[in-house]
Amino acid sequence: MFARSDRTARPSSRGQISRRGVARVAAVVVAAAVGVPAISASNAAEIPKAAPLDGSLAPVLTSATSSSTAIPEHTKAAPMSPLAVRQNQPPTVRTPMSKVTPVFSFNGFPDTANLRLNGSATVAGGRLVLASGRDTAGSAWATTRIDPSRSFSTGFSFEITKISDGIAFVVQGESPNARGASGEGLGYGARPNTGRPRIQPSLAVEFDTWANRFDPVDHQHVAVTRNGDITQHLVWKEPGFSLYGKGVVNVWIDYDARMHRLRVYVNRKSGFRPAKPLLTKSVDLRLVVGTGRAYVGLTGGTGITTVADPVEAVLAWNLTLRGEPAALPAIR
Repeated sequence: MFARSDRTARPSSRGQISRRGVARVAAVVVAAAVGVPAISASNAAEIPKAAPLDGSLAPVLTSATSSSTAIPEHTKAAPMSPLAVRQNQPPTVRTPMSKVTPVFSFNGFPDTANLRLNGSATVAGGRLVLASGRDTAGSAWATTRIDPSRSFSTGFSFEITKISDGIAFVVQGESPNARGASGEGLGYGARPNTGRPRIQPSLAVEFDTWANRFDPVDHQHVAVTRNGDITQHLVWKEPGFSLYGKGVVNVWIDYDARMHRLRVYVNRKSGFRPAKPLLTKSVDLRLVVGTGRAYVGLTGGTGITTVADPVEAVLAWNLTLRGEPAALPAIR
């Protein structure tokens, strides 16, 4: 830091100007002539760079395809500025070609192909709308099932326009028609002994925007739950930013079948995956799901006390299987 003086620096002699001063004046004149503000190294915006990753995964940026299909008034998302659109690109998982099986890639949702939709879930305007309005619940399952004894990586981008209840990524062994309760159930779960539907067996990563009395914190959070029991959080953490009303949220989830380790990465600032996961949980997905073929999908729910006409939508989603199948343990 340099101390700022109130005195104006003068040339050593009247009429004498340094070459550097001439160059600086010329640069300002040229910038003014073309209408471009002069930017110095001290105030130039920092260009985001991809964070170093552990393992073989690396994210690449892609743009979700758009559609000219008219969006019903109750499902329209809040418009984003061009800058927000550029800074919030959907994440795409990229892995080495060897021992990798691409399962699906939805770079936008022009139609319902390769999806099984339930409840309030629908496709509108190139987006997968899981829930909208009040007291709704929806689920969307990929028609291709996965082997839970294999490692996988998945990435998706979602946007929740107004405070509601939230969404979840779910791996389950129930059925392609599975759907949980609305509101606090986020479309996948419910409180036990209430008679409300919950998906089981299942493992869910929830992005909860509404704090309920049974939640671990009176704030928004990301958590891992099992068998649709929304009151039991196996691991949880606050994301450090709002999951709704601030634009697109990018998510990456890695499951290592041999290490029995689940990692969740979340970022709202850009489409680059953070260097460190937000959540890490030891879990044997094969034992949890209890089947050799599991359904993977996304769910969402809104409640009766949410702000009018919230929209919970997914912009893009992809999944790849990695490595060879792990040795299958006995199902207990």
